[in-house]
Amino acid sequence: MRNLKRTLSLALASVMLVGMMSVGASAVNASDFTDADEIVNKDAVSTMTALGIINGKEDGSYFDPTGNVTRAEMAKMLCVAINGGVDPVLGVKDTPTFTDIKGTWAESYIEYCAANGIIAGRGNNKFDPTGTVSATEAAKMLLGVLGYSAEKSGLVGNDWAINTNVLANQNGLYKKLSNLNANTLLTRDNAAQMIYNALDADMVELNAAGNYTTSQYSYTGTESVVTGTERVWVLTIKENNCTDSGIKAAVDALSGSVYNSRSDADETVKEVAGAEFNKVKYALEQKTQNVYGENTVTKYADETMGHKYLSLITDGDAVLTDVEKDSKGTYTLYMNGITTKGQYTKVEGDYSNLIGQKVEVLYKDRENVYGVYASTDSSLIVESTAGKVGTLSNNEVKIDGTTYKVDSNVTTTALYTGKLIDGLNVGGNKAAAVKAYDNDDNGKIDTVVYVPFTAAKVTYVGEKSFNTDVNTNVKFEDVNAYDDMAKNDYVIKSDAANTVDDTDTYVLAETVKGKIEATKSDSVRIDGTWYNYVTTTPDKDLALDSTVKAAVLNGYIVKSEVVTSSHELKDYALIVNTDKDINGEQAKLLFADGTTKVVTTDVKYDGTSSRANVGDLVTYEVKKGEYVLTKAETSDADKAGFDKIVTGKYVNDSGKGKINGERIADDAVIFVKDNAGKFSTMAGSDFAKYSTSSVKTQNITAYANKDNSTGYNSIVLAYVELDAKVNSITSNYGYVTSAVSTTKNKDGETVSSFTFWDGATEHKDIMTDEKVSLSKGDIFTYEENKDGSYTVTEVDNLLRTAIIAYNEKNGDIRFTDASLSDKGSNVNAEITKDTVIIGINSDDKAGVAGAVPTIAIETAASGVYQANAYYVMGAGDEVKLLVVDTYGNIPAVDSVITVTDPSNLNDAWNKYTDVRLDASKISKPESVNVPAGKTLTLTGTNATNKLTVTVEKGATLDVKGGESAATLDVTVKAGGVMNVPNGKLIGGSDAPLSADADVTVKETSNGGWELGATSGTITVNSNTEFGAKDAMNITGTAKIVGGKTGVTVKFDTATTMTAMPYSSFFKNDGNASTASTACSGAGDLQNKTFVWGSYYTDASNNTATGWVQQ
Repeated sequence: MRNLKRTLSLALASVMLVGMMSVGASAVNASDFTDADEIVNKDAVSTMTALGIINGKEDGSYFDPTGNVTRAEMAKMLCVAINGGVDPVLGVKDTPTFTDIKGTWAESYIEYCAANGIIAGRGNNKFDPTGTVSATEAAKMLLGVLGYSAEKSGLVGNDWAINTNVLANQNGLYKKLSNLNANTLLTRDNAAQMIYNALDADMVELNAAGNYTTSQYSYTGTESVVTGTERVWVLTIKENNCTDSGIKAAVDALSGSVYNSRSDADETVKEVAGAEFNKVKYALEQKTQNVYGENTVTKYADETMGHKYLSLITDGDAVLTDVEKDSKGTYTLYMNGITTKGQYTKVEGDYSNLIGQKVEVLYKDRENVYGVYASTDSSLIVESTAGKVGTLSNNEVKIDGTTYKVDSNVTTTALYTGKLIDGLNVGGNKAAAVKAYDNDDNGKIDTVVYVPFTAAKVTYVGEKSFNTDVNTNVKFEDVNAYDDMAKNDYVIKSDAANTVDDTDTYVLAETVKGKIEATKSDSVRIDGTWYNYVTTTPDKDLALDSTVKAAVLNGYIVKSEVVTSSHELKDYALIVNTDKDINGEQAKLLFADGTTKVVTTDVKYDGTSSRANVGDLVTYEVKKGEYVLTKAETSDADKAGFDKIVTGKYVNDSGKGKINGERIADDAVIFVKDNAGKFSTMAGSDFAKYSTSSVKTQNITAYANKDNSTGYNSIVLAYVELDAKVNSITSNYGYVTSAVSTTKNKDGETVSSFTFWDGATEHKDIMTDEKVSLSKGDIFTYEENKDGSYTVTEVDNLLRTAIIAYNEKNGDIRFTDASLSDKGSNVNAEITKDTVIIGINSDDKAGVAGAVPTIAIETAASGVYQANAYYVMGAGDEVKLLVVDTYGNIPAVDSVITVTDPSNLNDAWNKYTDVRLDASKISKPESVNVPAGKTLTLTGTNATNKLTVTVEKGATLDVKGGESAATLDVTVKAGGVMNVPNGKLIGGSDAPLSADADVTVKETSNGGWELGATSGTITVNSNTEFGAKDAMNITGTAKIVGGKTGVTVKFDTATTMTAMPYSSFFKNDGNASTASTACSGAGDLQNKTFVWGSYYTDASNNTATGWVQQ
């Protein structure tokens, strides 16, 4: 009796899945062509090439799937097809049927097809052999092969195309060509699919009444008959208390299995349960079942194009129940319901993904199978997991929240691994894959495939064997295992009984690692994705805020371990310096990955008030752009999410050092300060090589986690001071020199591709392991992976600078800005043998070979340089990366900065193009001078401390905020510019007002502006209005004039007149006999508009230009 437990491991779809169609042993497969990736209809191409109907082009290596089929090529394909797949020897006529085929390579094929009514010309006795063929034309030719009369079926005349397409669809010629416009040109790829579809189409013939009937053929077959009965034993599992989840699932799967004897059943249960046999209770019931035999009979079947011309037979109405792989790499198929040919052997291709479905087999004999494909009667109702299958009730079952109808004849067969408890409840591990099929096209589930598995963790890997936490001493030669298996891998195991080659199979499990962000009663969320538990009671370690590593399958966590149950190691950093710059308090942090970054902090971290200090391990979070640093927990009472916090000395007396007696994990992060004062990080495997004397004799606080595979604690994090010097660790850096494009890798994943320069070599068209946000001219770090892809990360601690000094002999270098700067101080650093130097040209974003540090160009302003480099600092004063720009003028990256301390403005103007002062942060009265060529943007509000600003000639003050309470006092020098919120106030001829001497602008108590001057001339260049909140204080020799005739100035009723040259304003313009009347006080100007124009100075007809009331 066949093994009733055999089935396919659907959970391993990525390993097992193949196409719906493959070809015989001697065939050329679609995958053999060098342009296989371009072939869409792979099953059809494989079959057509195997049958010899369509061949590769040129040397046979290229199929050219997108090439258009010519009419001559189509004639040959059909000719070969209807001659049994053999290129026939044909003759030609003395007088060709068509006038344009004489002497062409396809003349004999065209004559043959024309004589058989398969093809026709295009008019005027021409065939057009080199012309392309449309899908409709090809369909018409195939309909002719199937026996349809062009005249009878309306395939001629004005409506021939419409009638052809209707008939072609009825015969299935356009299957899988749904996206094809039938009137477009036919490609070789689509031609293969169309002829492939025709193989299963029925042949027709006209009867005496002039109607089409389906042709039939007879064959000798068998039919199943009952020849007797036999007694068998049916096993039912009554109680299963096995603790091993894998064994428990396997035992459950035995329920419903059938055996020839009681002893066979007992032995099977003992074999499956093993050491846990005493935890299983089961019952055996003896039943009577029929024994079947076969009778030979004559049968009839519909004639198809495939059978008539190629001797191909299509067997249907059979469910694929098993697939076995033999020692030669071919397969045997087992069917439930096939009676004509029985089983099929020496099949090329693994069709185990079709187990459970009704299939059709295209073959010539049982050892020459050309294809296996799902029957049109068979459909997948639902694909889910065991945990989402409900209990059968009233021939209905709920799966994944949806209710489905179930056939009453759903029973256990050789297809299933586990009995269908209560009809459909498959039980076992919740993550097990389940597929439910309808094989009789009635919309009800009648076949269910359940796939068991075992999740395990690799605990040891040797040369010939390996161990898992489930199985030990597993020999590689006895199983199917993936390459490069490593300790601590999570694996999914399929038992031999559930694989096509009867061999235990191990595949690498999909693994996720991340923080548990939320939990429910049956699931957890890790990095934004919800995963279900496989057990009713979740692992206590799967707690909120824990960071876990988990194997996942079908949306379930099947194996897991805690990495850190609070902070991840990447969340820790070491303070290596603190300082203050124009942005406030700062700290230089060394992160777990070895990178450093200068960050703005919320307070000064100097060790006071229990704050962290230089040399402290910290965790961090960012609030409103400022880093808040918290000293790492040192008490083992809290543990900070680790399994243990230890304090003790470092000792190495065995070649591998320990801290307080605890071993150091190879992948531990060790922050190090050497005796030269340099900070760096290193892996635990490297640090543990140091001798005892190389490490300072002092207590070390270290953080440990339990290794679940060994049961021992391992140090995973520590900060250590050395009595030795440590070499800094270099990184791989690159500079993008091409556009970054998006493409697909061999697994169909979206990734990025570009060319980059590493300082010595150009790496062309590399492919990343995921899509990245890089652009031409960006700088990044990279690692090259085993599969040839690159893992890249944009450098975020890159500083733009100018090199102002360099000593090639000792490597000393000086930059104009620093990772920690104070009022524009320079950075003194060191170029070492480990420094990565990359030469670029920032103008065309190209790599430059042989570049060396070069002094930057000083601008016209003394001490101001053009940026000509980028750099990244390493440990201590070492430069980790130096990017030298041979163009010598790197454009500004960070062009905007907001300053809170006015004393830092000069430094900011030297580095940034847009400098802003936040007035709200000023804590005392301040004075600011805006120098020529600079712009200061004033933001914020300060009602307490006065800000006095002098705007030099050629400088600009841009007031953006709503300063109030008379706190802003501005002096604009001649040639200076001041902008206020409602427009430019003082400036050149394009401004409303300009001046040739100092002008003062003060903010009034009610939010207006007071314009003042003691000398010089204020010119009104355009119509200007002074509002109710504004004030005038023009004294001394200062005067106000118009810039052109007709310009006006208007004063509000409430405009304050502290002082004004009133006599320059006139109430009227007078006349030849009457002089104009000059104004004498504020009341004469308020609520008035004056125009710059001519007025009479006396009664003698003398005039002058001045302000005249309108």
